[in-house]
Amino acid sequence: MATIAREAVPHDPARREQRQPTLREMIAERDRLTAETGHYYGVTELSLRDSDPIRYERFYSKLHAAVLAARESARFVAASPGSREMGECLWGIATPEGDTLAVSLGFLSHTVIFPTSIRYMADNDYDVNDGIEDGDVYAVSDGLTGGVPHPGDFYSFVPICIDGEIVAWAIGINHLMENGAPVAGSWATFSVDTFMDGLVCPPMRTGRKLKQESWWKAIWERRTRAATMNILDDKMRLAGCAMILKATHELIDEFGIEYYKRAIREVIEESRRMVVDNMRATLVPGTYNGCAFRLVKYEGLQNVWSHANKNTLIHVRGSVEPNENGLLLDAEGSSRWGYHSYNATPGGVDCAVFLGMINSFSHNTKVTAGIDLAVQRNYPKGSIYNPDNEYTSNANLWAQTVALNSIGFGAVNRAMFARGYLEEVFTVDGNWGAFQGAGTTADGTNYGFTNFEWLGGTGRGAWCYKDGEPLVWAAWSQMATIGDAEEFESTVPPLFYLGRKLLPGYFGYGRYRGGPGNSAVHWCVQPGRHVALTRPNGGLSCTPSVGIGMSGAYPGPGSFMISARGTNLDDLIAEGETPRDARELLAQVEAGALKVKNLEIWKTDCPELALKDNDLFVDAAGSSGGWGDPLERDPRLVIADLDSGICPDYEFVSNMHGVVAHRHDDGHWELDEDATRAKRALLREARLEESMPVENWWLAERARVERRDFAPEVNEMYAQSLSFAKFRTEFTRFWQLPGDFSFGEAEV
Repeated sequence: MATIAREAVPHDPARREQRQPTLREMIAERDRLTAETGHYYGVTELSLRDSDPIRYERFYSKLHAAVLAARESARFVAASPGSREMGECLWGIATPEGDTLAVSLGFLSHTVIFPTSIRYMADNDYDVNDGIEDGDVYAVSDGLTGGVPHPGDFYSFVPICIDGEIVAWAIGINHLMENGAPVAGSWATFSVDTFMDGLVCPPMRTGRKLKQESWWKAIWERRTRAATMNILDDKMRLAGCAMILKATHELIDEFGIEYYKRAIREVIEESRRMVVDNMRATLVPGTYNGCAFRLVKYEGLQNVWSHANKNTLIHVRGSVEPNENGLLLDAEGSSRWGYHSYNATPGGVDCAVFLGMINSFSHNTKVTAGIDLAVQRNYPKGSIYNPDNEYTSNANLWAQTVALNSIGFGAVNRAMFARGYLEEVFTVDGNWGAFQGAGTTADGTNYGFTNFEWLGGTGRGAWCYKDGEPLVWAAWSQMATIGDAEEFESTVPPLFYLGRKLLPGYFGYGRYRGGPGNSAVHWCVQPGRHVALTRPNGGLSCTPSVGIGMSGAYPGPGSFMISARGTNLDDLIAEGETPRDARELLAQVEAGALKVKNLEIWKTDCPELALKDNDLFVDAAGSSGGWGDPLERDPRLVIADLDSGICPDYEFVSNMHGVVAHRHDDGHWELDEDATRAKRALLREARLEESMPVENWWLAERARVERRDFAPEVNEMYAQSLSFAKFRTEFTRFWQLPGDFSFGEAEV
């Protein structure tokens, strides 16, 4: 394929004799012109677009078609279930400097971090010392040098060159099923530094002429547990990149190299302008603050390194501030980095926060680096989002960094609500779930796995005018899907589904409720020599859901998991009454039908759980927050929820919404309108009786702050956040405290 591509290019002997600019020189020129003019690469006039818009759009449509075709073809050539079934993949094409030109469907926000790898290669003179040729293959999985969110995401970069000059990069990405860390799976929980993160590689050449070197296959086989699936994914990424390389050569052959060079810059500048216009039309000026928390529970759970044997409460702090150039996302006040797997690098944070930025502001333009140019970011050095230690682990950053995206996305939604764009406004969350692990079959074969189902599809939060929906939302992809159960059963041989369904009552309540979350029951059968799993998801942290509820609503409940080991499941199977979700399992245990020797409910990090025959593992995730006062919910909607069974507990629902109803013999509920009005009046009176003036609340809380009357983890969290000037100023001014007030020295 590489030979075909090169033959299609009209080589110019004069160009071959010229010294082509180095990557370092191209990036410096891009940076200089963009800074001096405020326009990408100094493009102040969209001359190609304005002179011949049809040709210009045809040019871009061919670029876009190439990356779309790569995705829809390559993942069916060779791929793991995560890429083929779940769509946890993406292909793109970037400028020589790494700026995104076009991307396929998939997790779009990864596109903002393409330049990180290219800048690293430029700064280290890859093209000068080693040479970069058409069809070379580079692998990247490192957060610091490549911007990769976590090592479970793997990138392939293929340079596209003409007469020795790099003119583009074809890029393929996918989420690995297992990446070789001490804790098996895609996200290495309990990793305390990057040396425990798994297969982490800076940008490195692994092949030439669209063919991987033999040693690269050996790396997958020796350093990861899911070698077969990882090799398939590697071939998938490269196959898509090969398609993009060929299409780009043909595009340059048709339009000419000079048109190509000008057009790619105009495309990015055009989209930058449209994104800024969208921001101005959407956002109300001001500062939108938000916060979230993530408990890291390492103390005593397993034998981690002594300096990491502690619990940490991560403070996720973010503000969105619109300005004339777009907007500023400021994370100052977030916690400092720590010896745990939840740190991030600036590239990884970008990957998270641009989920909302792209969805909010690139909906009517080309998805390019233009969005990157319109969002300024402040990730203070030393914080959890920009560590001043280059060896921090970022294996599981997604579990808390997605919260920063939800803060930003939620700020945008509040602004749109203020503008009256009601159909675009909903409660944003990223309350995802997954489980991962490894095993050894009876014949000694090792394998690793990740089950992505509750990452692929979660409940969308309530809209400002209707209930949220289940399983239709994934902030990181346009195509929410939970995949086929059979695919995951083949990926994890000993685990079979006893049930997979929406979990009744599992959402945030309000005038409009959030979309219900999901639950599945996994049955362990003939585990071979060993099988064990962990749970790395973001909502599993004993802290409130990120989507805290809007306009008086409740947040969605956090994710959780249940391990039931040593059961009498054979007896239940004989009776045909096995549990199908978390609620049913707990009900059967309470009734005595399901007997369990070791029952544990996990709401935060759990050690690796080994499973035996007839053990059960239950997970629940994907709940979402509500919108509006629950006492304002239309009683007819409450009756509908009772009839459908999505709200199974009448007493709870009656007290939540103030609705009184009676159940008929046929199971249907009938509203008592008079009693409902009376009960709602009583509940409102009770609110007033339980409330206090804000001044009294403030005085009581201020006294508590002065006493430092918090759990040790909270005191430590405040000590870290107060080490950043902006948060210290906000905190001490709000509580009217001396400027040197502290919670002690911030520890790492």
